[in-house]
Amino acid sequence: MQKFHFKLQPLLNKELIHEDECIGRLRAIQDKLLKEEDKLRNLEKQKIICQNDLSSKKQNDIAPVELRTYEEYFLRLSSEADSGKIRQQEITKEFRIVQEELAIIVKKRKALEKLRDKWEEEYKDYLESLSSKEMDDIAMTKFANKLVAKND
Repeated sequence: MQKFHFKLQPLLNKELIHEDECIGRLRAIQDKLLKEEDKLRNLEKQKIICQNDLSSKKQNDIAPVELRTYEEYFLRLSSEADSGKIRQQEITKEFRIVQEELAIIVKKRKALEKLRDKWEEEYKDYLESLSSKEMDDIAMTKFANKLVAKND
């Protein structure tokens, strides 16, 4: 008895490999996104700490040079936070694009697997009908041989 062979198996294998690659890219992008979020949180923490420090120093009187240094530092933190938010948006956009690509790949893979299962079921039904036909032929041959033997 012949084993079922899915003619589109190479295409299915290619889709599986492509799906794995896409999942790997998604993980890498997700890691980048998490790192960027951590950077933004750290910048915000630094800003809050410095603001608290500045508030306590203002109560005791602060030198203009030191105040200017704080202002420049806050401007730099704001600038870094803004650029971090832009990078975060770009990474999120890239993440969505890869997610959509993965959804398409998964849809193709599932369609191919469904087609493979359908063809395999049809093949099994065909083999079963062949086997049944063969058994019927054997039974008819035996019956015909008995009739011939009886009539002789």
